[in-house]
Amino acid sequence: MSIVLAASLVALQGVTLVEGPQADSSGLAAEYGSGVCRISVFGKDNDGERIRAEVSNRLRDGNLALRMTGPFVSKFRGEDNETNHPMTVKFDSGTSAPSRSGGYNTGSFREYVWGGWGAGEASDVMYEGFADASSFTVEIDGNSYGPFTWEGKGAVYNAMEKCSDDNS
Repeated sequence: MSIVLAASLVALQGVTLVEGPQADSSGLAAEYGSGVCRISVFGKDNDGERIRAEVSNRLRDGNLALRMTGPFVSKFRGEDNETNHPMTVKFDSGTSAPSRSGGYNTGSFREYVWGGWGAGEASDVMYEGFADASSFTVEIDGNSYGPFTWEGKGAVYNAMEKCSDDNS
């Protein structure tokens, strides 16, 4: 073992590595950068592991996307990253929003499952779905994830609105 590697391992002891933002008291984490508002919500996969769903809103055209990260993604490493696998978000309010595209990004440093609604009507339906919701589940290829929950009906919608107002 090289001295540099040994010193690096010693330096890492006691360091807590955190992936992504941490939720506030409502269960949400908001970020902004490069013209995109990102709201993260947390849930559990079927194995009880913590997973994150990040809803992103590109402010210039309202294009919405959703990205899920967590240990469950490793199950999809054999999937073709180029094949379209649309996802559906189902809100506890009874509405749902199918994406026009989606799939798996595996085999890279950051692995995730994603869905994209595109600018326009599909994104508008998805966005409005958050207005009356306090949780949602995600379905893709016959698999269901969530529920992703937060405190307060419409809190994700309100967080996206605030981010948009603050950064437009």
